[in-house]
Amino acid sequence: MNWYLPIKIIPRLGMLILSTVTQMLNLSSEINNLMTRKCSVFQHEISKHKIKQLSLLTRTNSLLCLTTGSYVLSVIFWRIFESESIVSISNITLYTGIVFVFMAITLLITYAFKAVKIRKDRLANNQNLHS
Repeated sequence: MNWYLPIKIIPRLGMLILSTVTQMLNLSSEINNLMTRKCSVFQHEISKHKIKQLSLLTRTNSLLCLTTGSYVLSVIFWRIFESESIVSISNITLYTGIVFVFMAITLLITYAFKAVKIRKDRLANNQNLHS
């Protein structure tokens, strides 16, 4: 493993973190709008689903930050133990970061599917109201 590979990935993780934070802010704003006005039972249910989505995004963001930290630690350990034949600590932290990023991507995929389901539910509710 080249010690600089994890460092090259960190800016891309930063973009994912920024994107996730933006989604969290937009979702929080939408939840706030739903909760500040008088809601129907359906809108209350939508709010509950959106809060679950916000929880998914929060966990995703935490995992992405942990990934970034793991990659930085991996490089630090690699440089510290470079003179010795012990680089397994560096590899363990790198692989831990890889597991974290796959978990985060899985949560983002789950978030996307839930977002589509909420939109379908809203569409079905709107069609029922206009029928």
